[in-house]
Amino acid sequence: MLKCIKIKVLIPFSIFLAITSCSLTKSNLRVSQLSYCAPTSNYIYDSAYIPLIDINPYLAKNKSLLKKYSYQDLLLANASGSFFLLLELNHLQQSKTDDEDSIIYSMVKKQQIFNRLLLASTELASIAAELDCESERSKQLANYLDQINDTRVQRLTILSVITGAATAIITSVSSKQSTQISVGVNGSIISAIFGGLAVFSSHKSITLTHNRNLLADIWQNPKTSTVYPPFIWFVLTAKEFNDDKSSTTIQSLKSRWIEEELVDTTKKAKKQDLFFGSGGKYLANDLHTRTSMLNQLKAEIRSINQNLQSFMLKLSV
Repeated sequence: MLKCIKIKVLIPFSIFLAITSCSLTKSNLRVSQLSYCAPTSNYIYDSAYIPLIDINPYLAKNKSLLKKYSYQDLLLANASGSFFLLLELNHLQQSKTDDEDSIIYSMVKKQQIFNRLLLASTELASIAAELDCESERSKQLANYLDQINDTRVQRLTILSVITGAATAIITSVSSKQSTQISVGVNGSIISAIFGGLAVFSSHKSITLTHNRNLLADIWQNPKTSTVYPPFIWFVLTAKEFNDDKSSTTIQSLKSRWIEEELVDTTKKAKKQDLFFGSGGKYLANDLHTRTSMLNQLKAEIRSINQNLQSFMLKLSV
């Protein structure tokens, strides 16, 4: 009789604790799931300042430009929509006229170029801010799921210890060998189950939407981007702005993501649709992966400021 009571008490108690260990302490983070990082209005770019496909025909007629500026500087001028302004400024400087009108006109042209570069700088800051916001949003949700998973593992581990301790106590106070064996076996099985469950990761997911996905164009690499300004997109797709000069910044990013196994191209495209689509159900590891890709992209965007600064220093002389 004592044997049956002890087993009947031990098993339901363990099941109750197991169910309790799986309960969540929070409801869905609805605020973090919403897309609040995207610009509140669409940006309209003047078609007159769209970068040229090829500036080499113009450089062939204006070789003096390459004596003062590097080819990368001239590409940056083209990307920012200030290439023709730079041509006009160069013509004025080559004429070497010292009359007041020429000096004023040169100053006006230089100021117009700086205005274009200033706008390019704000575009970099804007995209970097959006990437920063998106990475923080993913990080917050990942931490939320991590907390749930950590709590689950902690509770299951405690349950395994408690069950083992309870089994040891019951078997020690029981005088019947049959009861000791029965309780010992059942208790050990339950304790092992809790320990085993703690090893396996939780499949708890959370829905994250990103209709304006800054990672999508990087992965798909279209000719023109619908989310990036023409200035930034030109720099990202020009080999001259990448360190090795043999591939574009976008191609290097994609290769890095694949090499670091952030994106698996050998399996079905399910994860690719998640990362580079409009969103879906994310696991904690998926959110950490998205955060990492956003941070790497943000670093590449901000590094364009180095090229911008180099060109502006030459202009200011």
